[in-house]
Amino acid sequence: MAKPRLRATLTFFCITLLIPTLLIGLAEICMRIFWQRLDPLAVFVTSPQLRMDTQGAATSGMFEFDPLLTWRLRPNLRNVWWDYTSVTTNTAHLRMEREISAKHGLRIVTLGDSVTFGYRVPAAMSKDKPGEFDAEEKSYPCLLEEMLRKKFPGREIEVIPLACPGYSSAQGLAWLRREIAELQPDIVTACFGWNDVRAAGAADRDTMPGTSTQVRIRALMSRSQLLLHIAQGAQSKTAAVIPKAEPRSSPEEYTAHFAEMHALCAEHGAWFGIILPIYRDPNKPGDYPEEQNITGNPAEGERMTQYRNQLRTVAAAQKIPALEIPELTEQAWPANTELFGERIHPNSPGHALIVQRLLEFIGPAVSERVR
Repeated sequence: MAKPRLRATLTFFCITLLIPTLLIGLAEICMRIFWQRLDPLAVFVTSPQLRMDTQGAATSGMFEFDPLLTWRLRPNLRNVWWDYTSVTTNTAHLRMEREISAKHGLRIVTLGDSVTFGYRVPAAMSKDKPGEFDAEEKSYPCLLEEMLRKKFPGREIEVIPLACPGYSSAQGLAWLRREIAELQPDIVTACFGWNDVRAAGAADRDTMPGTSTQVRIRALMSRSQLLLHIAQGAQSKTAAVIPKAEPRSSPEEYTAHFAEMHALCAEHGAWFGIILPIYRDPNKPGDYPEEQNITGNPAEGERMTQYRNQLRTVAAAQKIPALEIPELTEQAWPANTELFGERIHPNSPGHALIVQRLLEFIGPAVSERVR
């Protein structure tokens, strides 16, 4: 009698588990057939400002969802036009023409946001002809590689731009943590600022939690249209409550991220240096090259100064090399007008200045490792 009862019990439990599984599977199939497909970015990027940055008319199709970093560049883009920027990516989601191969010589990683990425450098003026631009205009990672190869002829030197528009220092730290073992860089530089300071909805700690469990949950949800629609429905119910916009990183979080990058690089035997944040002007009400009588956002300008000062202090206390380029800060306004395309991003001459100072900054570390 015991065996039949056991079989009956097991059968009951199997059926109990099977029926919900079948129903969920059927619901998933119906959702995929009859409902509009949801891009995970539309669910996991909750800030209206960041949604515009990653899914707006100018950036549509340029980004895709990443469970850890929330978004990343799509791979294998070819001269995609993004707001006067021609974007080409490799299979590793980086703005590079070539693929990343096995390491053979000196490898430098430039970690950063749209400044390091090279927004509008080179400038592609026509949306209909995104491949037409001045090839002499190059972002500072490209210039850095060219100039180092000229300085050390015959040496294998490569610069990898680990940079994505919109990234904060929190995303940069998570990205470096994920990639550093595989990339095995000898030198790492990091440049983040405006995205941390920017009041774009809630803080990253709330909208992009990075624990392994939360990353796995996001990865699972991104594969299910059913779960994505459920999550979107839950969001719509709370959409009426608009939280007060705050910076994506607090000053303490911001500096802690760089300290962790430094520790991570030391753990992997890489030299690490900070490029202090870049910002054109104090953002006060007034006239600017791109527009007259701008209302301005003085609070943001003040935060930029505060975050830079605090990062400089922490870097000095922890003996982390830090490079400040005074001409590319609000203290140099308005004499620095010709070095910027707009308030946030240096133009081609601005990138030329960055690489000039960067060569001096990392020069000793490069020479030591090349030898």
